[in-house]
This record gives sequence, C-alpha cells and structure tokens, in this order.
Amino acid sequence: MALVFGRIRITQPFAHWHKAFLAHAPARLAGGIEDVLCAPVIGSQEVIYVVRTDNPRLVHDMSWSEEARGIIEASGHVLGSEVYTVCDEV
Repeated sequence: MALVFGRIRITQPFAHWHKAFLAHAPARLAGGIEDVLCAPVIGSQEVIYVVRTDNPRLVHDMSWSEEARGIIEASGHVLGSEVYTVCDEV
C-alpha cells in the first residue's frame, strides 16, 4: 500500500470543501482509495489530504474523471493545483 499526500488550492471555505470530500468518499473507496485524513493549511486557502491505495495514479485520475469532475469543481477544488507526494506505507 502507498500513502498519497495531496495538497490542493480551494476557492471555498474548508467546511464547504470538506462536506463535498466526505460525500465523495464512497466513490473513492469503491475505486480503491481509502481516506486517512484531511486538514486545512493554516494561513492559506489550501487543504492537505492523505489517502491509502494500491495504485497511487488512481488519485490523480479520479480527480480528472468525468464522473467526479463536477463534484470536485463544485467543492472549490482548483483542478490543476494538485501537488502529490507518494510514500511507501511502513
């Protein structure tokens, strides 16, 4: 398993983004992505989230999928702002 640390810009308050993130959790889980944590970045309009998956590429691909894109954009997630760090889970 890998841990994927994602950092994204958001245009909405964290609470708005977080509600959409939680609503999308079943789709991520069905796609093989398990949520670990998420938190707002202090002093910035950004979020850091961590997920666990066997296929880290899925995290990026799901963000850009036609099925998820509308939900993600409505959440305030600025598509294209993603910075990912992939780590081995030890």
